[in-house]
Amino acid sequence: MKKIISFVVLGFILQPVFAQQKPKLIVGIVVDQMRQEYLYRFESKFGEQGFKRLMNQGFMLKNAHYNYVPTFTGPGHASIYTGTTPATHGIISNDWYDRNLKKEVNCVGDSTQKPVGTDEGGKYLPCGYYRPP
Repeated sequence: MKKIISFVVLGFILQPVFAQQKPKLIVGIVVDQMRQEYLYRFESKFGEQGFKRLMNQGFMLKNAHYNYVPTFTGPGHASIYTGTTPATHGIISNDWYDRNLKKEVNCVGDSTQKPVGTDEGGKYLPCGYYRPP
């Protein structure tokens, strides 16, 4: 009986060690064309509650590489946040021709929503950059 009570008491003591709480907030930041070493090069210009806080208290990849080509904005961000490649998550480019719909689609397109970031004709501006008319 003492062994059973010891196991129960030990279980209550160790439970917080084994049971991890879900994070309250996950912040993901991707800055296109910003090399990782810029965080160290310009560290003196960052505030304590900004990038410095994320660098010191967050998770940061120091030597990450994409294992596919090309590295457009849409598939790059989708790969970062899903942890897989365009062949799996399906975002293969910023724009592509959908044979089922018989038209060009954009990686952020949603026919049920009013688009933000479109030109005068209602065409999506490409993800992450501006293409003059």
